[in-house]
Amino acid sequence: MQQAKDEPPAVRRRLAIVDDHEMFTEALAVWAKDHLDGVDVVYAGPDPDQVPESAHLVLLDIDLGDGSRPAEEVTADLVATGRRVLLVSALGEASRIRPALVAGALGYVPKRAGGDTLHDAVESALRGEVYVSPDLAAVMLAADDTPHLSIQESTALRLYASGLKLDSVARRMNVSPSTAREYLARVRRKYAGVGRQVRTKTDLYAAAVKDGFIEPRD
Repeated sequence: MQQAKDEPPAVRRRLAIVDDHEMFTEALAVWAKDHLDGVDVVYAGPDPDQVPESAHLVLLDIDLGDGSRPAEEVTADLVATGRRVLLVSALGEASRIRPALVAGALGYVPKRAGGDTLHDAVESALRGEVYVSPDLAAVMLAADDTPHLSIQESTALRLYASGLKLDSVARRMNVSPSTAREYLARVRRKYAGVGRQVRTKTDLYAAAVKDGFIEPRD
């Protein structure tokens, strides 16, 4: 059907996908083209800094693998420049999801969700609406004995628990080894404050996996 002369052209909606797993990113881009009307995928890759400012919505993985920036910081940067964010991740721990929601993300969809759920979540987020899925409701209602860590503390925990030595953690964070050691000491004190002892590196790894700061090693 030919468009009426006085009817403005439909506005294409621009979608970006930020995930460090290439196969998932490519599959999600194909899904978006096939199942979302009037949507163009303008970026699909692991680097949030490469997302065009013209993007209307960013599908963001909570853990991008490099440990450089937590999801809440990435979310805040995207939202500050007018781009909406929907979390799509295999991680489902409240301690990882809540900070990104506070930073402005409009919802959370687990990677195991079906296509209908993802479709509804994306359409809601494109409209600027918060999407509360059963998974998100469960996360928000779950009992949480995870301490609240600062960005620096959570970054130090992720890097150290992932296997890096203290000096390497310091270099990655661009701080001195003594500062990195202090961040980890704060992490241990905060865990002790909620009744969980994480004295050893093995303890820190187990806590980081349980609370969703890192994914378990194979």
